[in-house]
Amino acid sequence: MAYDYLRLENQLMTSSRARFPLLFVALLLALPAAASVDYFLSAAPSPLVVDPGAAMRESVFVVSVCCRTNDPTDAVVTIPLPAGSTNITAPGQLGGWNCDVTGTTVTCRTHLAATPPYPAIIVDFNVPSSTDGLSYVGQATLTTTVPDDNPSNNNTNVYVNVNHLFTVTNADDFGAGSLRDTIARANESCDRKISCKIAFAGPMKIEPGSPLPAISACALTIDGGVAPDASQDLERPVEIAGSKAGFANGLEVRSLCGVTLRGLTINGFGANGLVLAAPKQPFPLGPETLTVEGCFIGTDTKALEARPNGMRGISIESPFTVASLRNSTISGNHYSGVTVWASDRLGISDCRIGLGRDLRPLGNGASGVFVNAGLAEIGSQIAYNHDFGVAVGEDASHVATLPEGLFANGVLDYDWGLDGPTRTDPAGRMPPVPALIDAAYDPVQNKTVVHGVLPAEGRRAGSFLYAVRLFEVTSHGYVALQPQTDLFPPPGDLPFNLSVTGDLRGRTIVGQTVFYEFADGPMTDTSELSAALVVHP
Repeated sequence: MAYDYLRLENQLMTSSRARFPLLFVALLLALPAAASVDYFLSAAPSPLVVDPGAAMRESVFVVSVCCRTNDPTDAVVTIPLPAGSTNITAPGQLGGWNCDVTGTTVTCRTHLAATPPYPAIIVDFNVPSSTDGLSYVGQATLTTTVPDDNPSNNNTNVYVNVNHLFTVTNADDFGAGSLRDTIARANESCDRKISCKIAFAGPMKIEPGSPLPAISACALTIDGGVAPDASQDLERPVEIAGSKAGFANGLEVRSLCGVTLRGLTINGFGANGLVLAAPKQPFPLGPETLTVEGCFIGTDTKALEARPNGMRGISIESPFTVASLRNSTISGNHYSGVTVWASDRLGISDCRIGLGRDLRPLGNGASGVFVNAGLAEIGSQIAYNHDFGVAVGEDASHVATLPEGLFANGVLDYDWGLDGPTRTDPAGRMPPVPALIDAAYDPVQNKTVVHGVLPAEGRRAGSFLYAVRLFEVTSHGYVALQPQTDLFPPPGDLPFNLSVTGDLRGRTIVGQTVFYEFADGPMTDTSELSAALVVHP
């Protein structure tokens, strides 16, 4: 009977649509549309990693999908935090959310109007205090009383990463709490799963009696307690001194994955202060950066006096090493401050190499930086070194050096080939040095006009970008005079005229060529500096 009734109903509806089509459509259009919304949930990026028990903030946002109007709806957002989190508060933002905390779960409610903006949810808390650390991924969720057209984007991950913390508690050479023991425990425990950190109980001078174990741990920071960007005129009170260690390196980093050395003083070792030598990564993983930031290598803890390492400050020794040296003082060492024997890539920025506190001269016994492998980009104050500021050996691939911080080095501030001034490199590794021919002041335009030639020899064939930069020579480096002039030079020597605003009569200028393999990419190579030219008085 039920089947017959349904068939009869269907026939009546079909008949009605056929006899009254316009009326049927009109009735459909008159029906109210079903209410709906389309929101997605997002979370602000959290700090990469914090210490156990540290304060942390999570910010979660309800965002309307573009280009549509939502119906008003009540909304609930649930945010889970890791077990062991404490001091959880959720004030919301501008009073827009009413939040409560149950255990380590935050639940927030509000009414979302038809149009944004919508207030964010702010959750403050202290991460778990366990020194074992954690890598937590929770999922915040959004639910609405009005159906969401696309519920798949109503959740977002919440990340909390806490260091596995090791602490050096004493300056002993062996035993629990010593640096030697702490490095060994970190090597054994630290893999890619959880970030690790070695901290120090306070200022201390550690004097190993033999070589320390090489650092092979993954995702490890050795932190001397100084902020990464702390002034180099401030003390680095954790000192690792090698006078009792024999012919040894200070710290050797031989890790497959990222290691950071921060705020340490390393001096007095018979060999190198630091060795950076990453082993080959297993396929398909690529190299991870070994970072040295805010360290003093080859000086006392205040960078007032040289305390030489017997060979080099930092020696980079494997072709798989990607290294970043920043905001560090690398001075007073017996040979070069930084030597690259084998490397993938090296960046040096905001360092003092050959200088100490208040820019006092401490030097290095050979060059400030010697690059004989891989790619290097260098921008730092490099002065008072015995030989060159930056020296490029025959096996380096690409070297780009900004000359602004180079001065008072014994032979040249910047040299390719360790052979003195080189105008052109027939092998094409170094871009040709611009030849400055004449410079004179034009009072009508208030510009100093510089005439020169970019040689053809040593330029690479093809549509590569070259640029010529001008600098004024001062007692403490080179001052850039004008934005670089970009050139896509045709074959042959290329004459150029560069105009610099202002009267430079009587001043000394030099030029440098920059080579870009890709016009929208970073510098690939920079030439030596040209012969100096005095602007006509």
